[in-house]
Amino acid sequence: CRYIIALMIFTSSCASFMMRTNLNVNLVAMVPVSNSTYSETQTTLDWTPYQRANVLSSHLWGDILACLIGGPIAERWGARYVVFFGILVSAVLTMATPAAAKHSYISMLVVRFILGFFTGFINPGCHVLLSRWAVATDKGKFSGALMGGSIGIFIAWSICGQLIEPFGWEWGLYFFGIVSFPLIGLLWFLVYDSPEKHPYISEKEKQYLTDNIQVQRKKQSIPYRHILTSIPFWSLAIINFGSGWGIFFVITAAPNYIANALGFNIASTGLLSALTYLAKSTFAIMFGSVGDFLLQRKLVSLNMLRKSSTFISHVIPGLGLIGMAYPGMQPAYYIALITGVMAMNGSVTLTTAVNGHDLTRNFAGTVNGIVFAMMTVAGIITPYVTAFFTKDDETSAALWQPVFYTGGSVFMATGLQFLFLGSTKTQYWNDITKEKDAEHQEKN
Repeated sequence: CRYIIALMIFTSSCASFMMRTNLNVNLVAMVPVSNSTYSETQTTLDWTPYQRANVLSSHLWGDILACLIGGPIAERWGARYVVFFGILVSAVLTMATPAAAKHSYISMLVVRFILGFFTGFINPGCHVLLSRWAVATDKGKFSGALMGGSIGIFIAWSICGQLIEPFGWEWGLYFFGIVSFPLIGLLWFLVYDSPEKHPYISEKEKQYLTDNIQVQRKKQSIPYRHILTSIPFWSLAIINFGSGWGIFFVITAAPNYIANALGFNIASTGLLSALTYLAKSTFAIMFGSVGDFLLQRKLVSLNMLRKSSTFISHVIPGLGLIGMAYPGMQPAYYIALITGVMAMNGSVTLTTAVNGHDLTRNFAGTVNGIVFAMMTVAGIITPYVTAFFTKDDETSAALWQPVFYTGGSVFMATGLQFLFLGSTKTQYWNDITKEKDAEHQEKN
């Protein structure tokens, strides 16, 4: 049953990111620039670069709020309901997005904000499920399931361009709301909060999981003060910010750059942008499996695995982003380089995706919700950085150079700090009680 849960975490993450990111390719058609190859017979919108940035970031504001409260809610009342209703409402709002966009710019912002709020519950809910169902030697595989979001982006961007050209950009949104409904039914019947609550699990598997997963079953108050004064927690939050900068740069800026600066049509833009996330998801699964193998055979320590993987997931991609600023680069080289950047970033399955579970199992949803909010803050900033540098001419490759320099520098700096400040040890506040809290204060 635990691998069915992993599969549902994968498909939930996939659906969540399909609905989060399909707009990034759709906007190329919805708000075309002067050299766009999109059909002039279709309805388009007259939004400025900053209005486009607002639309792209509006769902992230809702995302941040949901991340901060989603973890505690899932821990207290159950991740099953959190993920279920998150996907259900998101599917409905995705289908309502074309009407909102045509009605007004403001209504589009409102719908995207609410959509972000409900999709924002899905990630912390999935992390709570992971903490209840994944034994230590399965963490790599389960964190690979969280990379279903990358497959979701690949699917959304691959299909969007193919739907938009014959049917219009509206169907680049309707489609993903419709296909999410079968998943909603499967979630209800297959996903349960813990092995103890699952009606179909074998006694052997239940015993194995309860023996190997040490989670506090009694509801505890969340030790926010201890979490927010923890250096390993902030190191994790900072590296997630850097990861978010790189990820959301590719999500928000890559389709725009490929279409406008490199001159590809809308169908090719979607496919080429999607290729980066196919590479990331493929390598994420590979890295996760290799990491589990190394830990099972005791070939490396957990700390060594996390730190070495950070170099692969952040430092190498940072250098790659800086390399993209090289003037006169051929489009084929750019596509190859950005694909390689995202492939290497797939090793986050061994770093940012699971380090929160190293620090705490009891409050994994809360911790991962907060650090995912930090990642989302980066996602809010990146569209404005891109708009600031490229506002005069989005078709000029030269104006994109500082965008790449900035992204690469953030990627590397946040990864390097984790090498010195990050930790894989379970933190004392994982089992904090009033008595232990008083004892800890006396020692300090």
